[in-house]
Amino acid sequence: MHSKIQNLISTVKESGAHIFYDFDDEQKYIDNLIMYITAAIGLGNHVMIIENDRIMPEIQNRIKTLFNEKEQEMIHTINNYDFYCYRGNFHKETILSYLQNMISPFLQNNIPIQTWAHVEWREQEEIFQSLGEYEMEADLIIQASNLITICGYDSNRVPDSLKKILMDCHDYHMTDDNIRIIERKTV
Repeated sequence: MHSKIQNLISTVKESGAHIFYDFDDEQKYIDNLIMYITAAIGLGNHVMIIENDRIMPEIQNRIKTLFNEKEQEMIHTINNYDFYCYRGNFHKETILSYLQNMISPFLQNNIPIQTWAHVEWREQEEIFQSLGEYEMEADLIIQASNLITICGYDSNRVPDSLKKILMDCHDYHMTDDNIRIIERKTV
């Protein structure tokens, strides 16, 4: 999977990409995240990781083990609960504003950045519609800024109706062991 991630990032480094990662195996998910960080840093890019409190300690331990101090300074982490539930629930406008504010300093200073976000949510009314709307609007931001971003979703929490929406607003579909381009429908 390392070469697939490396090849994808090299291919889209100028144009950016919005990648839907539908994961089943948490250990492979973490391994793929570490490969993504390695590939990004290899290109001289910073990486913003939006992850939960349960997984973050293992990621941080691996970062300390695998990357030198200068490389570690290129890795930025945010708690995904703080990111996605800043107002207590999943609020699309707040999250999109947070995303823009988060990446703006990098873009304004011509510092290349990639993101990796583990998308999670509390149970709330119409959450799948909100997630779909968020991803569609995030896609516009990603396209405008040529950002490379992976949106990780635990496949156990993604019903077919949401998966269809996510497939319609991402450029690539990634699983624990594969990456493929999504042929988007043009309107």
